[in-house]
Parts: sequence; structure tokens; C-alpha cells
Amino acid sequence: MQFTVRETPVTVTPLILIALLVGIGVAGYGGYDYVQQSNAVEDAVAVETTVTEAEISRSAGRRVYYRVSVEHTYRYRGTRYTSERMFPGSTDPIYVARSDAERAIEPYEPGARAVAYVAPGDPGAAFLERRTTLAPFRLVGIGGLIAVLTALHAVGARTPGRDTALSAADDGESARYETLFGVDRDAVNRISKRLLVAAPTLLFGAIVSAAALLYAAESSSVRARPTDPVGIAVLTAAVAAVGLVVGLALYAVWSFTEYRRLRDRISGPRPPSPFRHPSRLVTILYTNDGLDAYGRRVKLTGFALVAIAFLLAVFARVLVAAA
Repeated sequence: MQFTVRETPVTVTPLILIALLVGIGVAGYGGYDYVQQSNAVEDAVAVETTVTEAEISRSAGRRVYYRVSVEHTYRYRGTRYTSERMFPGSTDPIYVARSDAERAIEPYEPGARAVAYVAPGDPGAAFLERRTTLAPFRLVGIGGLIAVLTALHAVGARTPGRDTALSAADDGESARYETLFGVDRDAVNRISKRLLVAAPTLLFGAIVSAAALLYAAESSSVRARPTDPVGIAVLTAAVAAVGLVVGLALYAVWSFTEYRRLRDRISGPRPPSPFRHPSRLVTILYTNDGLDAYGRRVKLTGFALVAIAFLLAVFARVLVAAA
């Protein structure tokens, strides 16, 4: 189905509609859970509880994270209940480092007495920590991102990056952006591609080496100096990660200037820049077939920028977790 809003075409397909509803639903559930947390914290009644079990569970997928569960029993208004909740709400926080998960359940050893908090409306779900968590906002962010990207994909022309008429390159076009950072542009392209091959290989090898060394260590807690094998592996992984970001950044700069050179060759009226109109950029990123040279360059540049933003977000999260 297609319709126009203020001369802007909008396309709605069953897949777009489902993705939009899923994104809104996930984000809405996250917001609802946070409100439930806040209400539970505000209305909670303190009772005495006994810890019966405390455990840490590890994720089964490639992405390693940990969750904590503390089973405790208590009485409320003459009825005995058992709960496994540490925090209010149904969205539990996750921990990147096992040491953080261990620190979270450290006060709750089996057999220990503690204080639990009961929401009168849900007496069977008492929690131990009377505070809200940011876990629901993870759902809000994921759902919101799905909804925004889907909406941007639905808005605008369906064929950006296709059938773009390009004139022949002239001397002026070839002279533009001859150098980047004072270096020949082709050399920058070669350096970026070499980094994008070498850095992931080195990063993978360093991570595998560090994991093997930690697995072979006698103690479950290892404090490595920079000159120890584990420390060297970790430093190598950090250097490789930085090299990966630098390689992506160099490629993104080169690719963006290549996009500008192609854009200067467009015959006739130029279409709106995809980097100033997110709906066009998202549509091009979603497109797999039929892109011309201009569209492919926009797609590669966009993916490079997205990859840089993703890696920087991962590094920021790791640094926050390690702090």
C-alpha cells in the first residue's frame, strides 16, 4: 500500500507493518516494566526473608553475559511465599563481567536472613533490592531503534541509489580530494583495507590466546601484569581493536569523499543527499539488488559509519563495566 503525506511517498507492506508493531511493542513493554518497577518500589512493604539459594547463570550464546538469581522464602499476611527476584519488575539486569555478578549476590548467602520488599498487589514476587534498574531501557532502546529504522525505510522514494545518471569523469573531478590527511587518497584506501584485514585477525587471535591462558590458570581470579602472557594478550587485543576502528575510520573518510566525487558527476537535478535524509539512507542500506555505482558507494559508506558507531558503543560499555 502506498500513499502520500505532504508530497512525501510512504510505502506500507505487511513486513514493514509487522516490524513496526514489534518495535513499538518491545519499547512499550520496556516502558511499562519500568513504571511497574517504580510503583513496586514506592508501595513495597518490608518483610523478613531467608535466602535458600543464590546462583549465577551464564548466557548460552556467543555473547557472554551473566544473570543473578536469589531464591528466598518469606511470610506475608500469614501466607508463605518463595521468590527468585532481586530487583522489582520482570526485566532483570545483566552483567558483562562475572565479578560484577558475584559482587551483586555476595550479601545473599544460603541460610542468611535478609529484608525483602513486597508489593501488596503482587505478594508472590518480593524483591531484595529496593531500587529501580535501567534494564527496561534496554528494551526501550532496541524496540525504539527497530521502530525508527522501519519508519525511515517506509518513508520516501523506493528507488534511491538506482538508475543514477553519471557523466564521464573530468580532470576537475579527478583532482578533487587527491590527498586525504596529506596522503595520496589511493594510499589511504590501501592502508584502511590492510588494517581491516589485519586488525580483526589479530584481535581474534589475541582473544583466543587470552581465553586459553585464563582457562589454563589455576585460580578463577587472575590479575595479570602487562608483561605477563595474559596481559600481553589483552594489550594486543586492545591495540587490534583500536586498529580496527582506525581502519574503519580511514575507509569511511575515503568512501565518503568517493561518494562526493560520484555525486558531482550526477547529470541533471541531484537527488537529496542520503546523509542528510535518513529515510533515503536507510532504504539504500536495506536494498540488496539493483544499486548503481552511486548507490553502492552510499551503502558502503553508511555501513562503515554504522560499524564505527557500534564499535565505539561496545568499547564504551566495556570501559564502564571495567571502571
